[in-house]
Amino acid sequence: MKLLLISKTQIVIQIFELICKKMDFELSVRKDNDVTTKFDIIVIDEEFIDDRFNIIKQLCKKIGAITNEELSSYSSKYFKLKRPFLPMQLQEVLKEQKTLMLEDEALSKEIKEEDETTDEIAHFVDSLADDLMMDDDYEEDESIVTLESLNDGGVLDSSELGKITDILHQNEIKHEFKNEVEMQDHDWRELSDIIDDALDEVQGYEFSLTNEPLTLVLNNYQIDELKPLLQKFDQSIIDKLASGDSIDLRLSLKGTN
Repeated sequence: MKLLLISKTQIVIQIFELICKKMDFELSVRKDNDVTTKFDIIVIDEEFIDDRFNIIKQLCKKIGAITNEELSSYSSKYFKLKRPFLPMQLQEVLKEQKTLMLEDEALSKEIKEEDETTDEIAHFVDSLADDLMMDDDYEEDESIVTLESLNDGGVLDSSELGKITDILHQNEIKHEFKNEVEMQDHDWRELSDIIDDALDEVQGYEFSLTNEPLTLVLNNYQIDELKPLLQKFDQSIIDKLASGDSIDLRLSLKGTN
């Protein structure tokens, strides 16, 4: 550590030279207070204490005064050596100041590391947000049938029915936030529920079940509602629907001979 002594009293200079050598301080001595260079510690003898005290204080980590008076008019943060002082007294004072400086440096380093860690975390979170915004995998995945496309009405085209076929043969469904949830058969609605919904939809219209067919438009239902029904078809029926054709479906509560 670098220490500057501002004094022209020879005995004071000799004591500082002795103790600084013992404590491995790099000692510099000036006989005026015209200081412009930074030091770790600056000690000012009483005859050089004037209005420049607070200016010199900004050039060091610790500042001391060799005086028997209080310097509250100049600064509230300084250490003091009372005249006369012995070498051991100076050694104890410098040892204390060195310990305080090392503690301050350790605290500053810890705060800096915490700030750097916080900045790294913030940067990582920002990069994740950017990656998610740039991730077009979900939007470009043609195996996903959107709700909007099913609510448009009309006849399913081959591309849409192809997506339905792919979904029927999958054991897992990929969600938007990349969570995979295994769908079991009991999670889907029963076929009887679909039939009930279809009958409720046409309730109030006059028709004859023996003379007029009941038209069931698949686009009016969600994929999870259609799955139990579509699972009853073989591949030829699926292919026929995919080509845009209609099929005749006869429902019965019991089998016929």
